[in-house]
Amino acid sequence: MRFEKTWIIVRKEFSEFRRNKYILYSLVLMPIIMAVVLPIVYLVPTASFATPPADHPLELNIHILAETEHIEFNNTTFANMRFVHCDLRDCIAFRCEFQECNLTYVLVRDSNLTSVTAKSSNVLHCNIWTSTIISSNTQGSLFLGQESQSEYFLKILINSLLMFFILIPSIIPTVIASYSFVGEKLNRSLEPLLATPTTDLELLLGKALAIFIPATLVTWLSLVPTIVIVDVVTSPILGYNILPNYVWLVGVFLVAPLVCILSVLFNVIVSAKVSDVRTSQQIGSIVILPIIAFFMIGLAGFITLNLENMALFGLAVLCLDALVFVLATRAFEREKILVNWK
Repeated sequence: MRFEKTWIIVRKEFSEFRRNKYILYSLVLMPIIMAVVLPIVYLVPTASFATPPADHPLELNIHILAETEHIEFNNTTFANMRFVHCDLRDCIAFRCEFQECNLTYVLVRDSNLTSVTAKSSNVLHCNIWTSTIISSNTQGSLFLGQESQSEYFLKILINSLLMFFILIPSIIPTVIASYSFVGEKLNRSLEPLLATPTTDLELLLGKALAIFIPATLVTWLSLVPTIVIVDVVTSPILGYNILPNYVWLVGVFLVAPLVCILSVLFNVIVSAKVSDVRTSQQIGSIVILPIIAFFMIGLAGFITLNLENMALFGLAVLCLDALVFVLATRAFEREKILVNWK
């Protein structure tokens, strides 16, 4: 393979892209929407209602008068009590301390909770240490030594934003590649291109590189405003700058280029086989579905979007890249393209 011939094809494609307003719009508008608009829309409302991390526990002025252990209570009201390994249901407690207790449908106010499981309860103006809070109201309470609900939801939203950075390099090729061959068919410039002294592999790689390079660069450049927006909005709540982290770096700089390669190869093949831009875009967008499915499974809680799973996802995409590349080299034949050109 002669790289200089391949690079001539790449340069020729770049000159065509600069004259196509739809390609330029996709390279500019899509990253702006996904890297700037969506982070603001997602994070600002959530962060505005979130509570910042606490440096010191609330001053509750609790005076313990009695202590009880390993007892179950129902429909009872307590004040100034210490409970250890107790189960409370349908109770009311003021200025109490709970250690390793289970609270169900309990109203707790001005109390300390340590290693407690609270279900469907109202925990108001309390200090909460390393406890599990399920379907409960925690208004005015401080989470100490553990991740608060605000931090938990913010991290979920931030992980969901990573999906957009995997989608950018998979969606942009569906727009560019749809014009790669179909556009040349419509402009009557395909036959001279296929008649050039280049091999099928050189022509295929030239087309693919011309799409891969701008799509990947735009994705990487879009990461900068997203990091700034996310850290500015969430650092007062989380207490630190969450981006960049290893999961995002692997996702943006490893998985995203691999996804881009998959989308490019698939869309170039589709573009070479059809004669209509809309048909090419519709068929080419199929490659987006498994990416969305992976992130939906992660956001639903079935898998964790951690470094290991992102690396495994990248390995799976790499295997698909190899398979699609083999199929592309076999399916990409200029004689058939010329014969089927309408």
